[in-house]
Amino acid sequence: MSWRRITGLMVGLLAMLLIPIVPLQAGMVGTNELLREGERAQLIEQLQRQDVQQELVQLGVDPAAAHKRVDQMTDEEVAQLAGQITELPAGGSLSTIQLLLIIIIIILLV
Repeated sequence: MSWRRITGLMVGLLAMLLIPIVPLQAGMVGTNELLREGERAQLIEQLQRQDVQQELVQLGVDPAAAHKRVDQMTDEEVAQLAGQITELPAGGSLSTIQLLLIIIIIILLV
């Protein structure tokens, strides 16, 4: 074997030895955790709607501040608000203003 080939093999071997081997860590994700994430995502999705943001601005609430407040809500508060939204009939008997008022009341309580 030539020195060039041996040097190339040594460099390759050293490069492979220097690569850190990090074990993967996986854990079980509970159903409750998935539901909480989904409920929070649903509320944030509602806040990102254009008509909801316009209503927030008209009511004097900064949409970014409302988004931060939803992020700071406890899981119980998120579940309660998301439950109220999902219990409505398909046609929706809750107007955008009523939805915003519920969100603002919860924000003020937090």
